[in-house]
Amino acid sequence: MAAAILGYSVFHEQFNLQVRELELAFPNLPEAFDGYSILHISDMHLTKLGLLEKRLMELISSREVDTCLVTGDVTAEPRASDNFRRVCSVIRHRDPIYMVLGNSERKPWLDSEMLVSALSFDGMHMLVNSSAAIERRGQRIVLAGVDDAYSRLADPDAAFSGVDPDDFIILLTHCPSTTPDGIDRGADLILAGHTHGGQFRIPGVKRFWTHMRANKALNDGLYLPEDLERILRRRVGHSVLFVTRGVGTSRLHIRFLCPPEIAYITLKRG
Repeated sequence: MAAAILGYSVFHEQFNLQVRELELAFPNLPEAFDGYSILHISDMHLTKLGLLEKRLMELISSREVDTCLVTGDVTAEPRASDNFRRVCSVIRHRDPIYMVLGNSERKPWLDSEMLVSALSFDGMHMLVNSSAAIERRGQRIVLAGVDDAYSRLADPDAAFSGVDPDDFIILLTHCPSTTPDGIDRGADLILAGHTHGGQFRIPGVKRFWTHMRANKALNDGLYLPEDLERILRRRVGHSVLFVTRGVGTSRLHIRFLCPPEIAYITLKRG
């Protein structure tokens, strides 16, 4: 049995990339963004263009979106930056791609600035404790992006500097532990990765490895306001969190009952 589980985890599930569909309604979403479509990708952990990466490119090339949001851990290898650009080149997007950094890009032995430069290209905006606005028909939504919280580099005050809390705000963060910081600053939608959903899950076992220092219960999937209020034991308004399981793996290249995923998110007004 153990050998069968290991074989399944190594040779099948880690390559069984899933597509998650989410339609999320917000009362304060500007009318011009009703139906706005987002491709959310995280934790690619690129080294080469192998079976998983080719499956990813096949999926994301088949559908047009308004924007793609990448929540970190693209790669820790500068030489893999070409592969990142090749993956992004097949995304059919109307607005720019936006990305935040993860702990892979912030490894202490890396020249992170060189890696960031290598990963950058025309049509992609890196949000490093900063924000940007997307405009449609005189209305806008705001993207705020924090640096990696696991590396203790997140600066929410800087990321939200100049952001009007009355705007519709999407917070991009690699690690979901910063969720309360986003809620405090008026984030309507928070997108994160980092945890891989635990990567290896055992039925009936509540605690599993999430590589987080705080708010460890926010580790996989969609958390509506009532979920966040129950877990965080505080009022959250209408803030919503989505933590994707991500595409790749790290350390142990296995997945069990936790397949990789990308997410298509449609924003609705309501």
